[in-house]
Amino acid sequence: MQEPKAFEKQLLRDKVVDEARLDRAKAEAQKNDLPLVEVIPQLGFASPEAVYRCLAEFCEMRFVQPSKMQLPPEVIEKVPARFATHYRFVPVQEQNGTLTVAVCDPLNAHLLDDIRLVLKRRIDAVVTTPGEINRTIKELYGVGADTVEKILISEEHSGGAVSLEFSSLSADLGDDSIDASVIKFVNELILEAVQSEATDIHIEPFESYLRVRYRIDGILHQVPVPPTIRGFHSAIVSRIKIMANLNIAERRLPQDGKILASFGDQQFDLRVSVLPTPHGETVNLRILSRSSMLFSLDQLGFLDTDMRLFNTFITKPHGIILVAGPTGHGKTTTLYAALDKLNNLDRKIITIEDPIEYQLQGITQMQVLPKIGFDFALGLRSMLRHDPDIMLVGEIRDYETAEMAIRSSLTGHLVLSTLHTNDAPGAVTRLTDMGVEPFLISSTVIAVMAQRLVRRTCRDCAAPDEPDELVLREQFGVEPGPGLQATFLKGRCCDACRHTGYRGRLAICEILPFSNEIRDLTIQRANAHEIKKVALKQGMRTLRVSGWERIRQGITTVEEVLRVTADA
Repeated sequence: MQEPKAFEKQLLRDKVVDEARLDRAKAEAQKNDLPLVEVIPQLGFASPEAVYRCLAEFCEMRFVQPSKMQLPPEVIEKVPARFATHYRFVPVQEQNGTLTVAVCDPLNAHLLDDIRLVLKRRIDAVVTTPGEINRTIKELYGVGADTVEKILISEEHSGGAVSLEFSSLSADLGDDSIDASVIKFVNELILEAVQSEATDIHIEPFESYLRVRYRIDGILHQVPVPPTIRGFHSAIVSRIKIMANLNIAERRLPQDGKILASFGDQQFDLRVSVLPTPHGETVNLRILSRSSMLFSLDQLGFLDTDMRLFNTFITKPHGIILVAGPTGHGKTTTLYAALDKLNNLDRKIITIEDPIEYQLQGITQMQVLPKIGFDFALGLRSMLRHDPDIMLVGEIRDYETAEMAIRSSLTGHLVLSTLHTNDAPGAVTRLTDMGVEPFLISSTVIAVMAQRLVRRTCRDCAAPDEPDELVLREQFGVEPGPGLQATFLKGRCCDACRHTGYRGRLAICEILPFSNEIRDLTIQRANAHEIKKVALKQGMRTLRVSGWERIRQGITTVEEVLRVTADA
């Protein structure tokens, strides 16, 4: 839309922008052929809400925020998703036969006429922001709702003769074909996940519905999808299988594959896993960004004292360093960051993983293939013949792998690996339970680091908070009062954090160095509790203490630290 001069004066009069910023925004808008109301928020000169409120006032119309309104379902049902998406409007209410719609382009003289024509009813308009329209359409109709409607329309026009149980898909099919609509829907689903900074997409079939969830900052969020999408589940799974080079005819066995995708300048590896269930195949796509896949140790968010301690361990010439914790808490990322720091021309580094999550420049990486008998233990034996200085074992799962890792460290190699335990002292008993001799653990393990990822408080909506004093005393051993040096912050929920109060994650950890006393306890087969008592006396900080430091700094919250350390 082309804003009139009078609107520019309104922006100045309402002090939305000053004259200098308005001139710069006008130049940018003209250069990129964009509306001024879009450019001003993009440049950070004013919020979208302030700009579009001013636009509503100029047009003598009401400004609304549909995402914060209770929209009547009967009104939504009267507007097909394809119309709302195409013309970029949201139905707000209906009164006396007139439908009120929220638009972001009130200066477009033809827009309301077009909406009246396609809906064949009287229309009244109010103003909202483009972000509100996009967000509300997804909430009301679901991701890819307009695409699903096109599939249904195609079926109706063909008398229902078109079957979605096809055996092949092609990316170059015409836009009017059902196959192309399925392709578009899958692309929309993945693109929405990437834009939401999700790490996983879960597509889960049940008897009467299909559930789609994104894992964002470690928490699963349900994605609104059209109810009719359940009928196209097989087509969606087939499309994903084709993209991942999997066997689309095999529906009884689990399958794993990989998709290489690019969105703009960003490159992504999508790791695909398909599992059979009674109601169809369930699909998980793990999203790995190539552009942001590798962090340095300094970027992981560890406390300075913990980082210095960990750096001293990874520079040892031989021994084992273990990173422990549940799945999805960044253990592999930490080890990759350590390898990146150690990756010099004078060192030979080899890894064996299942699967290879990130490609590391200058490092030899192997993937285990259990189907042909190539497991961690066999890979470790083969690695030793290549004269490595540093070895990374993706995970120690069994006695044979643990024994080979320990024997490798005894012959002068530095071995890095992960272990599934709740805390650092638990790693000792875990290895013992696998059947590893305590004297071997004692003589090879340098340190164990237990790790968790906690969500960061959203910086855009963080506000002062007062945690429960009883919780601080009982859970953190902290005495509240004027002398407590802490800045408690909590997110109040905004668009930037998707109304969760959190955005992004950082690591907290506890590090157990193997001192002489800890080695003696290991040989004596002491339990994890006894080892932990001695480690605390020697200065080990637990996961909860590490989390408290981040709470005190206002980086995360009491609730978040308690959530991730409940089992520690």
